[in-house]
Amino acid sequence: MKWNESRKAFKESKDWIIYNQKDDGRITWDEKGKCDPWDHCECLIALALFEEWDPFIKGVDWFFNTLSQDGLIYPEFQNNKITHNHFESHHAPYIILPLLQAVLMGRGDLITSDIKSKIKIIFDQLDRFRDTDGYYNWARDKNGLCDNSLITASMSIFLSLKALNNSSKIKFDQKLWSSKFNRDGIDRSRFSMDFYYPYMCGVKNNKNVFHNSLKDFYVEGLGVKCVKEEPWVTIAESCECIIALLVLGDIETAKKIFNNILQFKNDNGIFPTGYQYKMDIFWPEENSTWTNAAVIIAAHALFTFNKKETSKGNVFFYLNNLLQGDQAINPFN
Repeated sequence: MKWNESRKAFKESKDWIIYNQKDDGRITWDEKGKCDPWDHCECLIALALFEEWDPFIKGVDWFFNTLSQDGLIYPEFQNNKITHNHFESHHAPYIILPLLQAVLMGRGDLITSDIKSKIKIIFDQLDRFRDTDGYYNWARDKNGLCDNSLITASMSIFLSLKALNNSSKIKFDQKLWSSKFNRDGIDRSRFSMDFYYPYMCGVKNNKNVFHNSLKDFYVEGLGVKCVKEEPWVTIAESCECIIALLVLGDIETAKKIFNNILQFKNDNGIFPTGYQYKMDIFWPEENSTWTNAAVIIAAHALFTFNKKETSKGNVFFYLNNLLQGDQAINPFN
């Protein structure tokens, strides 16, 4: 089945994203009004896949209107008020992924000269987060850089850089992996995102290691846990893990996990953030827009895996060089 036929099953998820877009263009998590710019971008990718260009453009405009003159964006807003007074290194650069997804959908006209100039400012600013070893500090505030690098944030930056310059040579020296990421006494192996994100982004590719790690997080019949020791399956993590599996070429396991999470769609066709299976409750009590965006992205990935629908590729596949033979796209220079 093609994406254009199968996407009807996820129309309600797309409509939920649009329903939670405010007049100024920001896309909130739900009716409570919280907005995270990275999650906002994830929702924009989903809107691009549905070719919902009016809300997409509105959302892009909000992002750039909210961006500071020096290419930074605050990490969280509540009812359009800034709630965290710092900047996270991976937030502003991530806007390049929904823009590239729009280009892959045939809307290269959306990349205006103004957007190109702002993209340059964003990535020039990103260099200020980088340390001498090539790793990126997680955040910066008025007191300076946070002495911490995070796996998922760094992988998001890796994808953003790859979208900017089409280079597969961008690498983090993995000899320094533990010293850079395992800080503050935190065991990063507890978190599923830190396990699968390097595979989803093409930084790691050992299938055996991946599947051994997956055993710690996959719950048969339910999906992927967020944290190893918690009885909590989360829909977005399951969907991102599905993309990682497809990048590795394991379509059967990807299909199995995707079929697992379909059971959680509610009567309105919308997906919850997560399911606590020991208590048999959906927790937290929310149907986050970014979760529904992740479902749309994973569904598109499955239905376009190793296929070309008039070059309408999935941005994650494109950045992992799965659309072989396509001419490299670099609309941002």
